[in-house]
Amino acid sequence: MDDKRVLIAGDAAAMLLFAIVGIASHEKDVSLTIFARSFLPFVVVWSTLGAALGALRMERPSLRLLALYVVCGVTALVARSVIFDRTLVNAFFVIALVGNGLLLFAWRWLRAGFTSKGERLPA
Repeated sequence: MDDKRVLIAGDAAAMLLFAIVGIASHEKDVSLTIFARSFLPFVVVWSTLGAALGALRMERPSLRLLALYVVCGVTALVARSVIFDRTLVNAFFVIALVGNGLLLFAWRWLRAGFTSKGERLPA
């Protein structure tokens, strides 16, 4: 798999992990709707808007990437609120924004750490 596909798969896996932990922690039943509202807004916005803004470049986590993530994360939460008729401003807003961000950045740091010493990632 090439670097961009690995990056996309890792980003999606980080967001999927957050969704799975959230569903396991808060839902008694699992349905396609619960999964969709927990995962899809984040991964779709990140892979479309984030890609358009340059978030899918091989790089170590940076302030630039953080700013892109915040824009995409807030956009995903607004989309989730509108599409699934969910409250926008609540504890989930902060937890989802921070939780997804931490897992995404942890994955990106791990990816940067596995890059061989001969290969150079942009700063």
